[in-house]
Amino acid sequence: MKRLLILAALLLPFGAIADNHRSWEPGTYWTVTSVDTKPGKFDAYISDLKNNWRRAMEAHKANGKVKSYMMFSNVNARADEGDLYLLVEWNSAADMLDTPPDYFEGVVADVFGSLDDADKANIDRGELRTIMSTSLLRSLSFAD
Repeated sequence: MKRLLILAALLLPFGAIADNHRSWEPGTYWTVTSVDTKPGKFDAYISDLKNNWRRAMEAHKANGKVKSYMMFSNVNARADEGDLYLLVEWNSAADMLDTPPDYFEGVVADVFGSLDDADKANIDRGELRTIMSTSLLRSLSFAD
């Protein structure tokens, strides 16, 4: 009888854990980049994104790395906030974090023609904007 009580006492926490469901479910990973466009350069930067960033995102989608991407305008940006947010939804954390650099360099070279041309374009892009921050987020949904 004593052994039965000890066994029941040891198993009780496992039963409680099994009945304790999370109220949330994990979702996809997102990178969120805050961008502060320089005065008078918003349209030029959006044009640059359309010509280059969008092509890179479409390549990532075609390769199964990216699920979606979008832009948001910060309508009432404060002094220390960007006025534009770039969001990328990755198919998995591994698609962003564990993909070898050669893959990303290949996509960049395809978009810009070469890595040297991409470096020059990135320097030129500095005239249009400042990257404020980049965050890695994970979406959550309510569990039923």
